Amino acid sequence: MAPTSVRAHAFLRLTAVAFLFGWGLHVIDHLRRGMSASPMFVMVGGMVQGVIVVVAIAMVLRGQTRAPEAAVFSGMGSALVFTYAHLLPNFWPAYQDSFLSGPRINVTWFSWVTALSEIGTGMLFAYAGLRARNVNPSRAATRSAVPDQSVR
Repeated sequence: MAPTSVRAHAFLRLTAVAFLFGWGLHVIDHLRRGMSASPMFVMVGGMVQGVIVVVAIAMVLRGQTRAPEAAVFSGMGSALVFTYAHLLPNFWPAYQDSFLSGPRINVTWFSWVTALSEIGTGMLFAYAGLRARNVNPSRAATRSAVPDQSVR
């Protein structure tokens, strides 16, 4: 692998661990706040998102071919969904657990730190996935294996 490819994939693995940490802290905050603090839709959505995050992180740590795409999907999807769910005012209270408006059950400084850490590490994970996808070694190897037809 080219040095840039090695660095991109190492950065992807590092951000996978960081995202796992940010996501885990957010899960701990939801457990601390209590399962009744969030609407049922948010809790079910969080469980689905949790499965997607764990699968994407496992793909990255195992070096799967489609891991960069999974990182982009799960990282950016998590950042967008959790920004809507926690950082925007309530538009549809049944589908949000807004820290700005609504009941704000047991929301503390820790809730803010964990939500922002998950959003930030999710965006970083997505960026690392894009970076690793752009320096895909299999594409570079295919290009170098084909002789240049213009030089004879």
